[in-house]
Amino acid sequence: MKIVTFASFKGGAGKSTSVMAVTSSLISKGKKIALFDADENEPLIDWEKSAHANNTWSNDCQVFSTDDLSSLEEAYEKAEKQGFDLAIIDTRGGGSELNNTCLTSANLIAIPSALTTLDMTSALSTFEHAVMLLQKTALDIPVALLIQRAPIGKLTTSQQQDLEKLSTLPMFETHLHARDAFAALGKRGMLHLTYKAFSKDAMKRLSASHIATAMKEADLLANDIVEALGGI
Repeated sequence: MKIVTFASFKGGAGKSTSVMAVTSSLISKGKKIALFDADENEPLIDWEKSAHANNTWSNDCQVFSTDDLSSLEEAYEKAEKQGFDLAIIDTRGGGSELNNTCLTSANLIAIPSALTTLDMTSALSTFEHAVMLLQKTALDIPVALLIQRAPIGKLTTSQQQDLEKLSTLPMFETHLHARDAFAALGKRGMLHLTYKAFSKDAMKRLSASHIATAMKEADLLANDIVEALGGI
């Protein structure tokens, strides 16, 4: 079972939203996904609770609380025995022994960043930390930036310059844009199941069309990740 770790030293960088979007896409394609919630705020556990309340959760996904090294190891063993196709880790902000283990245990590391000076500075610090840690442990694990909350319209001159500053580093081709469907993911549940529910309600069909657009973007990012992993 392969592992993708989403990491950032800065809270609110979009780790959890990215994990939810990618998970929704992979589940819709018939994959079984184990989510390891290593964030002390437990966003993925809260997501599962909200999704169950909205009937927008799939039993092909299971969330494991992994707030220390022993629970992380136990979760991996359970997930592997249960035949999950992929494990995705949502880490906590900052650096820690747990975060370092999440990084060195991965087959792929994704570092989300919005196009703001604060987010970029944090993303670059996280990237540098990950690369130095991998060099120190002699591990060859791909690390790539993921642009989050990108403007839907034309980038400002400042944002374009910021993106160019990051262009020398490995980066996922797909960017996640600032869409309401992504912002509401944590409360609504999985994208494809929310879309299915909204499509049946005449009052929510406009929202359903926005969710469909977000689903296409999530699918592209999931495809990028699967390709980087060499398949799952």
